[in-house]
Amino acid sequence: MPEIQTDLVVRWDGRPTNEAPTLLLLHGLTDSGAGWREAVTHWGRDYAVLIVDQRGHGESPRFTRDQLAAHPGEVMVEDAIAVLEQLGSAPVVVGHSLGGAVALTVAVRRPDLVRGVVLEDPAPRGPDDAQRDPSRGEGMVEGLRASLDAPDDDALLRLRRESHPTWPESELLVTGRAEQQMDLEYLEYGDYKPTTPWTELFAELTVPALVLTGDGPEGICVDEEVEQGLADIGNGNVTLARVEGAGHCVRREQPEEFYALVDDWLRVN
Repeated sequence: MPEIQTDLVVRWDGRPTNEAPTLLLLHGLTDSGAGWREAVTHWGRDYAVLIVDQRGHGESPRFTRDQLAAHPGEVMVEDAIAVLEQLGSAPVVVGHSLGGAVALTVAVRRPDLVRGVVLEDPAPRGPDDAQRDPSRGEGMVEGLRASLDAPDDDALLRLRRESHPTWPESELLVTGRAEQQMDLEYLEYGDYKPTTPWTELFAELTVPALVLTGDGPEGICVDEEVEQGLADIGNGNVTLARVEGAGHCVRREQPEEFYALVDDWLRVN
């Protein structure tokens, strides 16, 4: 497994085999690479797994003022491409939410670097969405207030259990800590996603993609409108699976179904 030269925090895990591709895992907004513990336990038996703290998250560097002005989502895409260029072989990129938007954008812009993408309720920019919304940023910071104000890990863990009672215990505290580690200036800026809208990205995608989402009426990115849009685009590289009983974080809310669907897809892609 190659040493990756980057200013981001990255770590390798898992046991690679000759037959299996590397998996590159990209977390969502306000999460960090530490939030993939269950995924590493599951996939690390058969795959080399590369985990990244995306810029502004976890222990990776904060965004500079110039990077904020250049659109943070675009900077994240450049970060991911810089990592991928050092791998030597094309991995499958697994991305959740914002990480899914980054993975999708990278796959369209540099398909030579990507074997395929697994997109867990991805959150690319909508064609009519404003690129930057400072009021959204204020709301994001306020949404983290309880975690930011938690006096210690015991209080933070109790808070996470109350907020996410169905999530795996192993990922509760680390995701709370990830919220505490956030680059608040970046969050307040209110510009998170790569600039290309999902309609263009899915139309131009040339590598295999598995899109997984939930069936809840609220809280998911791939809603009925997006599903219809994907059907209208008709890109045969894209497979959509809707998981009953899951919301935005499919792998934490319905893990058995999530991993069964992804494992089946990985076996043929």
